[in-house]
Amino acid sequence: MPYDCVLKPGEVARIPLGFGLIIPDGFAGYVFPRSSMAAKGLVCELPPIDSGYRGEIHAIISNVSTSSQTIHKDTRVGQLVITPVVIADFVLDIGNERGTGAFGSTGE
Repeated sequence: MPYDCVLKPGEVARIPLGFGLIIPDGFAGYVFPRSSMAAKGLVCELPPIDSGYRGEIHAIISNVSTSSQTIHKDTRVGQLVITPVVIADFVLDIGNERGTGAFGSTGE
């Protein structure tokens, strides 16, 4: 975190992390919250960092607590996790082999 930041309840901040990286095709990155911050009500949102992105990485942090929270300069705000991504094949004709009644329609 390059500077001090105060987040009011319900506020969201986009925090530059001061680095970039190259994520290989077939993978995505996510900045997960640290448990110490989440315990205070500061959580990282999880939009994916796509393999084609080459800019600076940001953490998107929400204050879900009921009080203002200060994040001090040089605080470790998250944990970068790189994970494989599977792209689904979408089809228009799904046939009638599976139930179409939504929740619980397949017998579970």
